[in-house]
Amino acid sequence: MEAVVFVFSLLDCCALIFLSVYFWVIPELIGHTIVTVLLLMSLHWFIFLLNLPVATWNIYRYIMVPSGNMGVFDPTEIHNRGQLKSHMKEAMIKLGFHLLCFFMYLYSMILALIND
Repeated sequence: MEAVVFVFSLLDCCALIFLSVYFWVIPELIGHTIVTVLLLMSLHWFIFLLNLPVATWNIYRYIMVPSGNMGVFDPTEIHNRGQLKSHMKEAMIKLGFHLLCFFMYLYSMILALIND
């Protein structure tokens, strides 16, 4: 069971790296939330607690979008308010987090396969 969880998490992390580069918010939100819930159900507490703040931040950012905007990254609002630097900083932090998770899931998957 552990190997299946980490194989799915590894594949999902690859997809999240791709999605975070292209700023697709809703699929990234869904994918990260699924992995977080899956880790909670499989009782991997440390990895769950590591993923929880990022999943919570993604949900918070999606909920707090003003009603007139097209989405989290509204093109007109980014340039009008000078938010481009903060959004790029957030994107680089997410990319680094997903890369860290990728190698952590890869190590955990190999360890789970060896122990089975």
